[in-house]
Amino acid sequence: MDELILTVYGGLALGEVGRGLWEPAIPHLARFVGGDEAPVLAALEDVARSAGLSQSVPIAVLLDEFSHGCKALCDGLQGNDTPEAREACRLLLGLENVALTRIAAGYSAGLEETIGRLRRDVEDASPLDLSTGALKPNGIIEQLSLEVNRCQRMELSLGLLELAPEEPVCEEPSARTRSDYRGVLHEVGECLHENLRRYDSVGLTSDGGFLLVLPDISRRGLAGAAERLRRELAACAGPPAPPRFLLALAHYDYVDVNAGEMLEALDHSVCRARVVHEPLTWS
Repeated sequence: MDELILTVYGGLALGEVGRGLWEPAIPHLARFVGGDEAPVLAALEDVARSAGLSQSVPIAVLLDEFSHGCKALCDGLQGNDTPEAREACRLLLGLENVALTRIAAGYSAGLEETIGRLRRDVEDASPLDLSTGALKPNGIIEQLSLEVNRCQRMELSLGLLELAPEEPVCEEPSARTRSDYRGVLHEVGECLHENLRRYDSVGLTSDGGFLLVLPDISRRGLAGAAERLRRELAACAGPPAPPRFLLALAHYDYVDVNAGEMLEALDHSVCRARVVHEPLTWS
């Protein structure tokens, strides 16, 4: 049967797409005739998945090429006019609907992988973290530097507010991962944007918290904003329960330090707050 199938297949007038689809499945057809269809279906699905990944061939063309090849192969087998060949043809035609479904499933899987890759490319290229709407860590540092320069030129005050998780997010496989942790931060990000001024900036910190940059604000105003955000975050963050944040505040009536010094002072405040379990500290 192997030789018959290979002989018939070799004489088929299939195009490049048809050959590419059928070639991996042909070695498994003898096993299929013997009752094992899984290798044939797996081979067809794998080719379709690759086509979905590369977008080199439309799914309609793949389906048409399979049906065309199936009929051509069956016609060639019937021309042999033996009981084995007729039985192989019958089984092959009976496989067609299942095979077309598996080809479509493979192509769909390839498309999903392609979409996932493109989504990751968009996320990598964007200055924003798409799940929270906040600037990525490098982005908020750049924004802080811009605000420092602007406040110095215009003699404006500047306030910083860091919402730091009580425990830094751990990257160890045995701990809650960063992706699991950030899965609960979507509503937190929305709440922050809804309760800040349009010219305030919201960004992520490297340890899984948020850094807020609030130009032209008084010390009293910064304290009020921190208290308001604590209330709003408690009210707007639904299940699963949001992470518990420590708040570290820094205020500069006149900006006479650079962004790096500001961030270093905030880091010290956060570390002190974690050690003594203070929910709010001033830098």
